[in-house]
Amino acid sequence: MLVMEQIEALAEEVQPLVSEVRDSDLVKDVETIAKGLADASGDLRRLKSSMLTPENSDLIKQSIFTLIFTLKNIESISSDISGFTGDEATRRHGGTSSC
Repeated sequence: MLVMEQIEALAEEVQPLVSEVRDSDLVKDVETIAKGLADASGDLRRLKSSMLTPENSDLIKQSIFTLIFTLKNIESISSDISGFTGDEATRRHGGTSSC
């Protein structure tokens, strides 16, 4: 019976806390926050699916390839200019990419 008495004592001690939580707005606030998070999660999923379409992914890839091609051309032009000018500073800074 000792265990049963301890359980009853513990239940009596916990009862005011349970009542306080039940009577407070804490549960409602947690429910409101949980609903807000669920709504935000759904919004993010819809945003992701509308933005990361196969067409947009292809456009992003094309833009990256175009950027790489452009940077290589700039590097080549800078190297050519430094060769023509003979300027040592231009050779050191113009022919290298800092990216």
